[in-house]
Amino acid sequence: MRRTSTTANAILGLLALRPSWSTWELAKQLRRNMRFFWPRAESRIYEEVKRLHERQLADRQRSYVGRRPRTSYSITPEGRRQVRAWLEQPPRPTSLECEPLLRVMLADLAEPQELHVCLGQVRADANAILDVGLVVAGEYLAGTAPFQDDVHARALVFDFLSHHALMLLAWADRAEAAIGSWPTSSPMERERAALETIRAVRAAYPPPETLPTAPH
Repeated sequence: MRRTSTTANAILGLLALRPSWSTWELAKQLRRNMRFFWPRAESRIYEEVKRLHERQLADRQRSYVGRRPRTSYSITPEGRRQVRAWLEQPPRPTSLECEPLLRVMLADLAEPQELHVCLGQVRADANAILDVGLVVAGEYLAGTAPFQDDVHARALVFDFLSHHALMLLAWADRAEAAIGSWPTSSPMERERAALETIRAVRAAYPPPETLPTAPH
């Protein structure tokens, strides 16, 4: 079976959950919450759907809403087999891409205000997740969510993203306090505070014997 990208498999997975989707509905679903853990340009979504149709993994139906043309897609039996083949394979490792954190790592090269801008971006990212989460939570609790019948799975995604956002806010507060103390601290005081942070965070780790050995 020809290799299919993860984004294409994500789209096929969505198609498998409903009888049909318009490209606009697919883009909206990806933009609504999947963008927080699988961000892809909207133009790429349209390209991927077209490729799925060309490969006969998705059927295309054309209709009109009034005079406005509408293109909808549904999954084919071959598309369902592709989704199953993808799900049977181990996923890629979780990865993190965070430019503000990269800049904080290079803090000695930056001005304090530049670091505050970085932390502001982290807070903005977290608040964007929580803003969507408030809407999504309200819909599910009211029983009106588009995927109400899939709430058992969607709740786990909600849990992950919400705790991730809350972690970002808490970290930004701690980082703001630490960075704010640097101008009035001696190098020795900064080092002592940094080591105390490492010590406190490490104390919250699970016992070493419960952690799998990392490959070298």
